[in-house]
Amino acid sequence: MKRKIYTPLLLTALFMSTLSQTVPGTTANAAKKPALSKTKVSVYTGKKAKVSIKKIAKKTKVTWKLGNKKVAKIVKQKKTGKPYAVIQGVKKGKTTLLARYKQGKKIRKLTCRITVLAAKKATPQKNAAVPSSTASPSQAPNSSLAITPTPEPTATPTPTWVTTWGTAEEKCDVTSNAMPQITLEDSTVRQIIKVTTTGSKIRFRLSNQYGGRDVTIKSMHIAKQVKASNPEINTDTDATVTFEGKENFIIPKGKVIQTDAIDFPVQALENVAISTFFGETPTTNITGHRGARATTYQVSSNQVSANTFSNYKKTTSWFFLADASLLSANGSKAVVCFGDSITDGYGTDATYLGKKPDSYTRWGDYFAKRLKANKGTENVSVINEGIGSNSILGSYPTDAGKDRFNRDLLEHDGVAYCIILFGVNDLDKLQNTDKYNLLLPEYQKMIETCHKNNIKVYGAPILPFGTSSFYSENSEKVRQLINQWMRSSESGVDGIIDFENAVADPANPQNLLAKYTNKDDGIHPYNGYQVMANAIDLNLFQLISNIEKGVRDQL
Repeated sequence: MKRKIYTPLLLTALFMSTLSQTVPGTTANAAKKPALSKTKVSVYTGKKAKVSIKKIAKKTKVTWKLGNKKVAKIVKQKKTGKPYAVIQGVKKGKTTLLARYKQGKKIRKLTCRITVLAAKKATPQKNAAVPSSTASPSQAPNSSLAITPTPEPTATPTPTWVTTWGTAEEKCDVTSNAMPQITLEDSTVRQIIKVTTTGSKIRFRLSNQYGGRDVTIKSMHIAKQVKASNPEINTDTDATVTFEGKENFIIPKGKVIQTDAIDFPVQALENVAISTFFGETPTTNITGHRGARATTYQVSSNQVSANTFSNYKKTTSWFFLADASLLSANGSKAVVCFGDSITDGYGTDATYLGKKPDSYTRWGDYFAKRLKANKGTENVSVINEGIGSNSILGSYPTDAGKDRFNRDLLEHDGVAYCIILFGVNDLDKLQNTDKYNLLLPEYQKMIETCHKNNIKVYGAPILPFGTSSFYSENSEKVRQLINQWMRSSESGVDGIIDFENAVADPANPQNLLAKYTNKDDGIHPYNGYQVMANAIDLNLFQLISNIEKGVRDQL
């Protein structure tokens, strides 16, 4: 018999082989841990990506879930066998795909970070000659580095949907004069909005969020208003608004719907009239917005296409309108202005001060004009999400600011920025400083929500109100604490918009400058809204636009 001779190398190999079969935890016999095929995924809007789980028992059931369904959606999934999920990009932003499964008695989780990018633009054919001046830049689309200006892209820009006008939904029957002045049923209501950007097609979000019964719309038309503060329309521009192809449709109780897109070219800062002939509607808890600062006209019978109205009733509220979006030039973005009556424009239609509705003199209106006049920001729209008397913690008049923030920020198209000027109504005659510890976490949540959704957030320190009935020493202390925190690096805001110092009295900075407010008020800068808008650094809104215009159009 031939003897086996073991060399030291062979003995070592045999020993390791034996060890791997007998010692728990060695590589050969280690339990295979399930893992996602990808932990980070980037996908363009409208495009799909697949994420699967490796090394998982065939009978294990997996539950798939997305953190933010407005950014991406799961279009296909398999829960057992070889589990996977196919996600599709919905709108630009970030979210998390979560896979949950049970292992023994414990629930295990696997996560994949999803980044949805703006729709990919057309690129030259592979073999086509490409001029050196149009070479792709080295920076990634989301790079924060300075980018050298680039020439105009050769690809044709793809228009995108961006909200051009919006308002914060609330209950109109908080005050009787904010309600329709005659019964809505079998009446025509002509409402006026001012778009803030230019586009070729338009669509609306209609809200019956608070209604206890359906809203029946028999006919809805849009046209351009001829002159502010007058119900006359240009009938040559008249167009029918439909929902799922139908002129007669319903907004279900408690719901929000989006109308079909229709051809309706409009220029920035033009006034659009929305004329609606109603069937049955709620008579209480009517969803709308009390502080339109624009005249709404109401007549009996169907007059949606009438050139003008006679014997009309009027109010200064909007009913069932949540926002309007335009098919806009590539690179267009929206900024949400979130706040209370100061953002809502309180006093701009105060007849006792000689002011009238339809003046469009809120700080957001002046801001929109400045954006339009500046070449680098002309495609940035303004959405006013202010509600009079609203506070962060309190539910009057409808929802607390902390509860409506996600709705008013995320349900619009193309939001890239948010300005938060909010909190003064929480500081009414405070007897101590405890409110600070209640308000701070809410600001932090708002800022975190913005960043999670790839939205830049700018903090606006609370304006002074030393001569108002709200003032107390503790109220001022809390205001200072909030403003100091907001200005600090701890807040995490992407910048400060200093309305505070723009309207404060330099000699008494706890007060508004007397010329900006009414002597019996002291909290609203009636004559200071334009000064506020002028204090905004437009470069805060120009940077991303320039990056995307110079880089993303060439991807």
